[in-house]
Amino acid sequence: MKKEFIKEHGKMVERFILDNEEKWIYIHYHRGNFEKSSYILINTPDSTNEFIEKFFNEYNVSAEMQEEVRKHLSQETRTAQSHFQEFLSFLVTTLSLHLMIGVALGMSIFGGVKLGEWLDSVTNIAPAFTVIGVLFGIAIGGLIGYVMIYNFFGSHAKKSLDKPKLISKVKKQGDSVEWPAIKVTINDVHEAITCFAKDLPNGINRTILIKEDYSIDFEQLAPYIGGIPDKPYYMSKETYELFEEKEKTLAPLIDKVQKAVHLYYKVNNRFPIKPYDSLHRVNYYQLLQGHYLDEKPDIDLYFTDYDGLITHLKPNRTKIGG
Repeated sequence: MKKEFIKEHGKMVERFILDNEEKWIYIHYHRGNFEKSSYILINTPDSTNEFIEKFFNEYNVSAEMQEEVRKHLSQETRTAQSHFQEFLSFLVTTLSLHLMIGVALGMSIFGGVKLGEWLDSVTNIAPAFTVIGVLFGIAIGGLIGYVMIYNFFGSHAKKSLDKPKLISKVKKQGDSVEWPAIKVTINDVHEAITCFAKDLPNGINRTILIKEDYSIDFEQLAPYIGGIPDKPYYMSKETYELFEEKEKTLAPLIDKVQKAVHLYYKVNNRFPIKPYDSLHRVNYYQLLQGHYLDEKPDIDLYFTDYDGLITHLKPNRTKIGG
């Protein structure tokens, strides 16, 4: 979810854009003539907060802006906690419902047995009415349980059915239109995907555009790009990096290594970077040694300036840490 904060300091305008994606957070900061953008790969909530605080201190974000951003993050945390409390309440209520159903079923069967035993004693044809009483009790108890479950879960079932309809609506956008074949650049595709992602409902991300072979589903993207490109493009599910046909094998490779890097960081609290390497190449030896990868890739991959994200593009660095 994208959030923009604006503060005016006389004639100078300070702008802070915070964009939460599924796997990373994007920050764009603008103050006067100064601009800075940064990314962070989401590992834990603590690392996210530490990154934002470090950004505040490093780029001298005003105290007023810091306070507003922290307030927003705190509100998001409270919202998440509220959802968790709702889940706990739902869980407790559900357990209580199961208990009530169990009691109702038990009482129904018990009543059926007692009624059957009494009828057997009167008619002297035991255990016919006892068996009938048990079956009758099970039927009545089952009916009571069904009514209770239906009344309780009816609203929840309706909500759960609404979401797939929403996803389906997004996926089928433009199906009734015959889009023309067009020539586009990889930058055109990137801009269209960015616009597409902004229009998606909460909880749905741009990976719904990616097919099993990592190619982009342009039927969904056509309204944003004006047609169907005359050649396929491919996208990484982890880094959202785009590739042309000749580089299509890089998408699954980068995803595989990015997942390994993420797991390595979670365990070791540091990234697998080759020591004293000005290019910040991924250290495959560490990933192989820790069994995060099963084989060494044929090409070098590099850490970008966006914390934790990797790329196949060789960076233009001339010194260590540059």
